[in-house]
Amino acid sequence: MTPELARLGHVALETPDLAGSLSFFADAVGFEEVERDGDTSYLRAVDEFQHHSIALTEAAESGVDHIGWQTADPESIPAFAERLESEGIEVTWVDAGEERGQGEAIRFSTPTGHEFEFYHEMEKPDPPEERRSKLRNKTYARTTTNPIAPRRIDHTQLWDPDAVEFAEWLQEDLGFGVQEYYDREDGSRWGTFLSACGNKIEAAVIDDEAEDTSPALHHTAYKVDTVDDLFEAHDAMNERGIPVDGIGQHSISRGKFLYVRDPVSGHRIEFNAGGYLVFDPTWEPVAWTETDLEDRQWIGQIESKARVEY
Repeated sequence: MTPELARLGHVALETPDLAGSLSFFADAVGFEEVERDGDTSYLRAVDEFQHHSIALTEAAESGVDHIGWQTADPESIPAFAERLESEGIEVTWVDAGEERGQGEAIRFSTPTGHEFEFYHEMEKPDPPEERRSKLRNKTYARTTTNPIAPRRIDHTQLWDPDAVEFAEWLQEDLGFGVQEYYDREDGSRWGTFLSACGNKIEAAVIDDEAEDTSPALHHTAYKVDTVDDLFEAHDAMNERGIPVDGIGQHSISRGKFLYVRDPVSGHRIEFNAGGYLVFDPTWEPVAWTETDLEDRQWIGQIESKARVEY
């Protein structure tokens, strides 16, 4: 069989102060804490239909433990394991329940050093009765959640000193499709924007030009409904004195953005609105060059390149 990925599922992040980071992720941004297991908090966005999309663990320093991808079916997990091992990639099996709410999984390092996890099964939401929406196709009642809370996980931006190699591997070995790409004026590739499911982006792979760097996570993006939500979120961050790293609209993906960072761990969340979906099997990637626009942001600017390594 040909194994398949279905979508981006979650990120597992590390922080030097769990309580301090939860004041950002839960209290300020509005993620819901689903479960606490020792030094790990499991969180989800308010309209997600799975146990968690963030696992936040207290550790000696900030880091990224892994990025989780859901497979299309259970059989894809051993099939991917066999494929990866045939390439000389070491695969670690993770028992069901070791990561709360999740079934059996595999973890491995990609050829350029990103930490990935593949799983298929994950528990469905079971919020307290007083928090539930009366709509069966909705998780929480809007009146019981933080008004700026994001809806669902959208994409990750991954920085890599071997970005071209990594993007090619995602396509050839994991079946990702390219939605857009951006080349510098000299013809070198700055960024490749890929998806496993038809979303405009699930993995934005960016060339890290800095010397002596390791692969890293720049941000994890979550969807909100409207552009007004970005301004409401900006207002809420200002009230709390939380850094904002820019607001505007990307040229690539047409996504409207607001970037904010946890002051404790440095992990960045993007509030994201707009963009598009690609269901056309004959899609031709959108090609950008450095001379197309004066800046990669159509409106606004990103003010920090800070990112967190594995």
